[in-house]
Formats: sequence, C-alpha cells, structure tokens
Amino acid sequence: MRIKYKEPYWVMYKWDLDTHHDNQYVTQFNKTDIEEIKTFLYEDSYIITAEIRLLDLYRRDPICTLFGKPGKNIGVTYNNESKILAFEFWTKADEENWDDFNFASFNGLKHTDLNKPVKISIARQGNTFTLYVNFEVSNKIKFKNNLIDDYQYSGLFLGCANPGSPVEEHRHHGEYDIFHFSIVRGTSDIKVAKSIYETQGEKLISNPNYKDILCLYNFNTINNIGIIFDESKNNNFLEKVPEKFVL
Repeated sequence: MRIKYKEPYWVMYKWDLDTHHDNQYVTQFNKTDIEEIKTFLYEDSYIITAEIRLLDLYRRDPICTLFGKPGKNIGVTYNNESKILAFEFWTKADEENWDDFNFASFNGLKHTDLNKPVKISIARQGNTFTLYVNFEVSNKIKFKNNLIDDYQYSGLFLGCANPGSPVEEHRHHGEYDIFHFSIVRGTSDIKVAKSIYETQGEKLISNPNYKDILCLYNFNTINNIGIIFDESKNNNFLEKVPEKFVL
C-alpha cells in the first residue's frame, strides 16, 4: 500500500467488534484508545518490523518519518539530502531538565536498495536497540536511562512524526510504500519477528508467538471506510489520520 504525502495513518484505537452483526467493523464510534500502543516503547523487550519501499518520484519533506511518535520525535527517519535511513530517539539525561539525542543508521543499506521492498526491524532488549535489514543485524546502539516521557501519550503514526505540530519541520511528512508492519512484545529474538512475517493467512493463529503480537498489518484487508484490519487478536486497526489533525 502507498502512504501518500500528508495522508498519514495512525495506530490509535482498539475496536469493539462484538456490537456488530457478523463482526462488521463499519462505524467510527465503537473504539477506545489503545493503552498498550501508548506505553509499549518503555517495555524491556519488543520488535517493530516493517517492509517498505521508497521511490525517488515520491514526495517527502527534507526529513521524513516512516513511522514514529511525536514529542521530541522518535522513529525511523529518511534524510533526503544524506540518503540515510535511521532510527532516532530521545532518552533522559543524568542531569535534570536535559535530554540526550540518540541516532543509529541502518548500516549497509544504500539509497538504491530502497527502490525495492526492504524489511527493517528495531528490537529492544534492555538498554540496547538492535537494527536489522532483512532480518540480519545492521547496527546496535546502547543508551542510558530510559526514553523520555513524551512517547507515552499518543498512538503511533505511519507517514509522519507529528502531523499537527505548529513547527513545520517537526511534522516529517513522507510518501512511501508499505507492505507489512508489526509489533511483537516480550521478545528481542529476530527469529520470532521473521517467523511472524513469513506466516501467512490463517496459519498465523497457530504461530507460537501469535499471542505476543500487539498489531500486524499486511494491508490486504481494508473495510468500506478505509480501515486496515489488524491480523493480531487485538483489533488495533490502522486508520487514516483525519484531515483536521494534519497540517
């Protein structure tokens, strides 16, 4: 699926399907905030995986965020000038009222590699993030303390960092193709993420780590109002951000 410029999506709401005949997820009223999406980044272990493609003809801000959260932004970014794909985040510093900026590029990934689908993953284990390209280690970064508090108050955005920011350069809008997105909790074993990625259709339910999937989108199942179905058990559907929240 193509995420268009200034048409980002968010993982924001958990849907209640029980109120609908035959589980037809068709309205915008039967949903609540996903508390796990707000807080999972602070957990000791998890893996985020996405299969993406960035074409030169697509429109992007000078720096765009493929997926992330607002505040002092966290997420996977692409710099149009340096042609570097990276993971950026902020952590608490030892000195009060100061924060530390952290940056790790996806090493070995050239600009031309992004012209075709590439699988990228970020795995946390304690105070280390490991970056993967096609399920092979690309880079590691260790950090002190924990993430700043900014990231526990909102959902997760795809196609931007903060679409409503009054500061234009903090919005990080970008256009790209996405074929898979998933979050798995309670593990940093990349073999688990690879197994989940490779398991298709109804077989996914039989995957031993199925219960640990916070959300999973293969972008094949979209309902009549453009909601992208969550293949996990949680009904954490992916929705286009309403226009009134996009600047």
